[in-house]
Amino acid sequence: MGVVENTRSRLSGGIDRDRLVVLVLLAPLVVFFGVLWFVPLGYSVWSSLLNNPLGVPEFVGLSNYVAVLTSSDFLFFLWNSTLFAISTTLLCLLVGLFFALVVNRVIAGGGVLRTLMVFPYLLPTVVVVFLWQFLLDQNLGLVNRVLLDLGLISAPIAFFGNVSLAMPSIVTASVWKWGSFAFFIILANLQAIPDEYFERAKVQGASQWQQFRDITFPHLRGAILLILLVRGIWMFNKFDVIWLTTRGGPAGVTTTLPIRVYDLSIRLGQFGQGTALAVIMFLLLSVVGVVYFTVLNPEEEVTS
Repeated sequence: MGVVENTRSRLSGGIDRDRLVVLVLLAPLVVFFGVLWFVPLGYSVWSSLLNNPLGVPEFVGLSNYVAVLTSSDFLFFLWNSTLFAISTTLLCLLVGLFFALVVNRVIAGGGVLRTLMVFPYLLPTVVVVFLWQFLLDQNLGLVNRVLLDLGLISAPIAFFGNVSLAMPSIVTASVWKWGSFAFFIILANLQAIPDEYFERAKVQGASQWQQFRDITFPHLRGAILLILLVRGIWMFNKFDVIWLTTRGGPAGVTTTLPIRVYDLSIRLGQFGQGTALAVIMFLLLSVVGVVYFTVLNPEEEVTS
């Protein structure tokens, strides 16, 4: 019995020491993320309850939230954000999937295609915006020149100044820049699929569509879900590309919630309402994240 007790005590002592080492190593990381995440979040929530956080603060409770949510433009700006995020994310996914399938089948020239796909992603957003402003310019733009030469339009179009075309123009520029994000994730997953699966399918007479449906797509489902979540959240919070192109215009058709936060906080000086709107955005995205992990269960896709 004494030997067993000594063995147990040594094991328990080793386990306790291992736990202590883990806690010591994790402590700086926990403190870092606590300062990086929870302090700004706590300050934002507290600021949203004040009337003038940057001046003489006055506690107003949930008045800022009520003012933001009951605003006549809130649902309009929410719709713009949702439309921009969903359309850009889905198009990035489709573009990335298409070119990943092409590159995965192409032997010669695959490296060139990869370089062409990564090039827009490496460019700064401001450069991408200037490039597309030049391409879509009403007077000097290449797109207008081609459309005029083909006789498809009778007069040049101000794409970023047109109420109907401003949002599609921004979406197009965004997809051109961030489509490669989906491309490389999907391509990596495609190249991880064993060739034996496709060889067996060909022997059994499976068509290209059947191979994609039964082999390719099931292996890509986890990557697709990841792209939808990550890129969807990024695009919902996207500020720079919209601000640099249209400033939220014309007539507010490209004003998303991040643009509205800037307008309230900086341009209108209503920092409390701007912070309240930012907190509302955080809560909306948190709900989306919870639904994503509970309903779609991406962990099962990774482990399966």
